Amino acid sequence: MNRSNSIQSNMNTTDHTISKSPSLDSFLNIVETITIDFEGDGNLGILFNKVDDNMVVVGIKKYTVANEYYDLKIGMIVNRVNKYEYKDFIYENYMKLIGMSWKKYGEITFEFTKPIKNDIQQFLLEINCESYYELFEELGAKTYDDLKYIEDTDLVNISKSDTLKIKSSIKKIHSEIFVMDSP
Repeated sequence: MNRSNSIQSNMNTTDHTISKSPSLDSFLNIVETITIDFEGDGNLGILFNKVDDNMVVVGIKKYTVANEYYDLKIGMIVNRVNKYEYKDFIYENYMKLIGMSWKKYGEITFEFTKPIKNDIQQFLLEINCESYYELFEELGAKTYDDLKYIEDTDLVNISKSDTLKIKSSIKKIHSEIFVMDSP
C-alpha cells in the first residue's frame, strides 16, 4: 500500500446548529458538524460500522489518506457524503457509494456530526448551558463526580440565572447518586 502524497486542504468548516427533538419538546440538542474534503490516491482508510441506525467512524487505518486529516476522529457520525445524505440510503448501499466515489474521483467530501465529548458536555447540554463548557474544561471537570468540586468562585463569570441553574442541577445529580431504597 502506498502512502498518499496528498496535502490537506484548508476547506474544513464547522457549523453549530440547534435542532429541536420532536420527542423531547423542552430539550434542545446542540449538534456540531464538520465537513472534511478528502483528496488523494490509494486507500481512503476510514473504517465504518452501523450503530443505532447511524454510520459511525470506528477506525482510521495508518498510512492512508484519512490518517493525514487530524480533524477526523473515531466516533464521528456520517451525515452526508458529497451531496448524498446517509438517511436516504441503506448502510450497505452507502458503503458502495463511498467506495465507488473514492475509486473513481480520488476525492470525497464527508459531513460528520461530532460526538459528545464527556459527561460535563452532556450535563451542560441538558440544562441549556453548553456555552460554558470551556470554563468547566479549564476547571478540569470531566465526569459527573467532578461537579461536586465546583465552587461558587468558579462560577463568577457566569450569569446569575445560569449560575442558579447549574448549582441546582449539580445538587440534584449528587443527591440522586446517594439515594438509597428503604428496606
